[in-house]
Amino acid sequence: MKYRTIYIAGINRSGGSLLSRLFDGHTDILSYPTELGFPTDENLYEITDSYSGVPQTIPSINFEKENDFYSILELPTEKHQYSTTWGKEKADPMGVRDNYLEKNFYGNVSATFDYDKFASIFNKLSKKSRCIEDLYSARHHAYFSAWNNGEYIKNQSTVVMQDSGGIYLTNIDKFFKDFKESILIYPLRDLMGYVAAEKVRYARRFFGSRRFAFPQLPNYFVKKFDHYDLDAQIKGWLCALTRVRILQEKYNINNQFIVYSHNTLTANARNTMQKLSSLSKIDYEDILLNPTIGKNDWLGNSHYGPTKGISNSISKNYPKVLTHKEISRIHLFIDNIDKYIKYNETPVDLTNIPSKFLYEYNRQKKYFSDNDKLSLYYAVTNSTKRRYHIKQTPNYSIYALIYAFFVRLVHIPRMLKLKYSKGKGKQNYT
Repeated sequence: MKYRTIYIAGINRSGGSLLSRLFDGHTDILSYPTELGFPTDENLYEITDSYSGVPQTIPSINFEKENDFYSILELPTEKHQYSTTWGKEKADPMGVRDNYLEKNFYGNVSATFDYDKFASIFNKLSKKSRCIEDLYSARHHAYFSAWNNGEYIKNQSTVVMQDSGGIYLTNIDKFFKDFKESILIYPLRDLMGYVAAEKVRYARRFFGSRRFAFPQLPNYFVKKFDHYDLDAQIKGWLCALTRVRILQEKYNINNQFIVYSHNTLTANARNTMQKLSSLSKIDYEDILLNPTIGKNDWLGNSHYGPTKGISNSISKNYPKVLTHKEISRIHLFIDNIDKYIKYNETPVDLTNIPSKFLYEYNRQKKYFSDNDKLSLYYAVTNSTKRRYHIKQTPNYSIYALIYAFFVRLVHIPRMLKLKYSKGKGKQNYT
């Protein structure tokens, strides 16, 4: 079976997860319940961290030789053994295990993944592969056959992959060439929403609540939190926007590279999904208006809390977590750009934005065909998003210690259940 690919290649907190979950229910689509990008490109340096900006590449493979396809596709060679120790829990590399789905952040879930079945099917099909598209089709077929004993695989012809760093794929030309009739979609989220979501994420880590669905960190503490680099978040968003603009110059607006507005999707879902369906060459179905995971309702993965269906109210949270000073700073960068973007149109055209408002447009354009230099440039530029200001410890740090202790107490029953009734305790902590 050969699958056509729709790749949602964005940046972190851009809304790509919602689109992948909207595609999930379509009768002709298999949508992964976890992020899946292409292998990291370590030709220039060893990748020791994972963030939007780390270079990815579609590998060139000589299929006439003996190949270690597990290593090439960064697949685990055995079933993942998860930890039941506090602070040592990690996401499953396959995104599914007993009662765990990577993207099912809220609510309980019933799930299984038969790794041995996956390995058996993948080993058999991968040996017959004669191109990279064949190899990924083998992965897709094995994966969905092993998830819940193949419950969701019904002769679909299209697979949706989504990755929050996918826009930094170094060889997009190869993607369009080697994956026949493929589509690459970029979710464009407004800068205010992007910064707000990132601030909440960093604040949760600072206060010790991590990525748990509960207890939810009060907005009061989030708003007080200033131990992050606001300008680095703005720079990262602008850097990605500039790259997307250059990609539109190369691939045009209405072909295989599609940009849509996340805010427009949440405000006018039917019209946006109809247009995305047409551009992606799939039949429109009303199920595309209902986000699902494994055909079950998806409650989102927002740090603001669970949402049923498509929520258009998250923007109301921005003033609750961002200070007036932060909002004013963001407006300095985005107001000039917004005048040139028609967010309510799909696809969104970025080519009218004057280059002076973008992030180092001339430099990105100059090195656009030099993958080595550009990969290092994006990796270095985006690495600063996790930078903390070195300054005197803020007064609210004492509340962070107390809150972190409270979070741990709340999770004791979950950890005991997870340890002594394996596969039963809540594991959606990513």
